Amino acid sequence: MAPAMKRLFSLLLLASCVATAASAQAAEPAAPAAPADCITLSSDQQVVRNRADRDVLLRNGDQHYLVRFERSCTSAAMSPKLTFATPGQDGQLCGAGVTKLQTSSQSCAVAAVEPLSAEEFARKARMRR
Repeated sequence: MAPAMKRLFSLLLLASCVATAASAQAAEPAAPAAPADCITLSSDQQVVRNRADRDVLLRNGDQHYLVRFERSCTSAAMSPKLTFATPGQDGQLCGAGVTKLQTSSQSCAVAAVEPLSAEEFARKARMRR
């Protein structure tokens, strides 16, 4: 083969390889993304539930959150048992109705998990006394 033909053949082969790699990358399925508003629950938690009808305050380690319910959750303030349950995602707390707060008598869908500063958490907790 002449040098010019070898060079042309090499360039075509290289272009073909690049095109194949690019289409293979585009065809790879994306990993399932975790919902953006999920947090990992720690064993060090405090739930402030006085006057909890529409939301509760959650201290999760050194992080603080306002956990809002989709609807009224009257049993959250009185139930001796509160557990966050997220199907298929143990140890996670998510909004958008993914997680439910299980009480002794009710299951309440979590609408949103909103971060709070430690100061906001303390102020809101004081207001609920």
